[in-house]
Amino acid sequence: MDYSINIQFFSRRESIIKRFFLISIGIINFALATILFAVPNTIMAGGMTGMATMSYYIFNLNIGLGMFLFNFPLFLAAYIWYRDLFYKSVISMISASILVGILQEPLMRFGVENIVVGALIGGLWMGIGLGLMGMANSSLGGGSMLGKMINVKYGFSFGLATFLVDSSVFPLSFFLIGAKETFFSLLLAASSALGIILVGKIHQFMIKKKLIVSRDHRLTDRNEQQEYMNG
Repeated sequence: MDYSINIQFFSRRESIIKRFFLISIGIINFALATILFAVPNTIMAGGMTGMATMSYYIFNLNIGLGMFLFNFPLFLAAYIWYRDLFYKSVISMISASILVGILQEPLMRFGVENIVVGALIGGLWMGIGLGLMGMANSSLGGGSMLGKMINVKYGFSFGLATFLVDSSVFPLSFFLIGAKETFFSLLLAASSALGIILVGKIHQFMIKKKLIVSRDHRLTDRNEQQEYMNG
């Protein structure tokens, strides 16, 4: 019996379960942060989620439906030209759109109506959710997907391209939503970025610690084997 095949099978299965868990928790955190902190204070994230939220403020369009509609052209383009990007994020985008759409009305009455808390805590919470999805190599599409397309097509910086795409919604919100709300939306976006960075740092620390433990185990096994042969 080839045990190496079984080890690879279970390792791959554990990896899929871990990825599903991270994406699920990330989506739930993102949805709750949006509904409980951003929407009650008429502020929003950047990118397609920001466009969807702004459409809710102006046209009362369900945010989840808006997220799907605004992301659909990007995912269609990704499916045609960047198939790998499509497969990595389509389930996350659809799941987040459905969850936000379903939870929006029931949870809205529990929202925190304090624009400073909404921007700082809501943004950080939102960023943690996005960071967890990033750990699983997934995203909600939107600015990060379009930024990646620009990066691949033109060699433009991925981080800068994503930032410019996500930020493009704020000049529009200045005129349609208001100066105060736009300022705190920018603060929410900054807090969200901090949350993503925080998750990334923790992830790097965990990987580094795992590598150190693995190295120590290999050294211990090697020393034990050498002692056995010398004895």
